[in-house]
Amino acid sequence: MKILRYSILLLVLFSVLPGCKKNGENSDRCDGILNENPPLKVMIVLADKQTGDNLILKEGLTATDLKITLEGTATPLTNLRIVNIPGSPLIGMLELAVFHAKAGEYRYKIETKGLSDVEFSYTIKQVKSDSPCKLYYYPLEGLKATNQDYTKLEIGDKIYSNGMKVLLK
Repeated sequence: MKILRYSILLLVLFSVLPGCKKNGENSDRCDGILNENPPLKVMIVLADKQTGDNLILKEGLTATDLKITLEGTATPLTNLRIVNIPGSPLIGMLELAVFHAKAGEYRYKIETKGLSDVEFSYTIKQVKSDSPCKLYYYPLEGLKATNQDYTKLEIGDKIYSNGMKVLLK
């Protein structure tokens, strides 16, 4: 019985030891680093052109009332939310999470019952990184509404570069 226990113990040790890796000079310094970008956020306020009222709040719209599609696809996006945190300066804002690892221009359409459609676009650039663990990063630039008037999103004294206020008639 003792020989069987020692044999099993030796078998376990010899099975586990080759799988262990020393943290020495030959280890890859990028091992264990999650090399993905967090999603970029596009923030949009739909506002009445005359009064400036937030139409999402005024009309009581929810994320299910909005249909957002990427040009060239028919499937509506689901990676969106309407900020509804009471007291937040962002309340009533549409927030769209976008995941891109390819440079190019991206065009979207927002359809909302009772409001005009909004078409918007932005460009994703591929920029070389100084990090050996992450070769490129992909910033979002040039967010604009293409069929409606718009302004940059400004709340208080802060301007959101990935945000816009779309002015609807």
